[in-house]
Amino acid sequence: MKTLRIAALSLSCLGPTGLIVSTAALAQTSNSPPAADNAGTPSALSGWMFGYAPFDWHFSDARKENDFEPDEQKHAYVWLIQAEKELDKRHIAGFAYFKNSFGQPSQYAYYGWRFRPFDSAPGLFIKLTGGIIHGYKFPFNKKIPLNNKHGWGITAIPALGYDFNRNWGAQVNVLGNAGVMFQLNYTVR
Repeated sequence: MKTLRIAALSLSCLGPTGLIVSTAALAQTSNSPPAADNAGTPSALSGWMFGYAPFDWHFSDARKENDFEPDEQKHAYVWLIQAEKELDKRHIAGFAYFKNSFGQPSQYAYYGWRFRPFDSAPGLFIKLTGGIIHGYKFPFNKKIPLNNKHGWGITAIPALGYDFNRNWGAQVNVLGNAGVMFQLNYTVR
């Protein structure tokens, strides 16, 4: 019951980000033995990163490029929630659910690599993911390359990010020539 109250409070006050973070925190603390007995034992969610991207910026407008596209189309509000597992120091896999620029619910299942290029800036990372994307359906299926009219395609998404501390970080996802998405991350340790 306590878990439900905390989750409801988090969702009402902080939205999806609060729900994700509070769920991760509860998973680490609920029904766990005292700290002395639990020292050195990782959480079941250890290595999982949960992300929320409430902001994006488009380089282009949503202009009509094909005859079959609707007239006067404008970009819709874009948001994303994501779960990503760190497989080892360099390899990651994950799933993202988002609302695309045309208001269509979309999904992205991926595998990728994370690099930390500078020893002098250990928090800085470069990420490259590639995988299956679904959701850019007709008449917007031509807005991303390698996509069919039913909304299935393959894509690659680079990102540049920084881990502020052991748990919190942020990243900027580059969405081809369409725009960038700003994302806040929480990693369970």
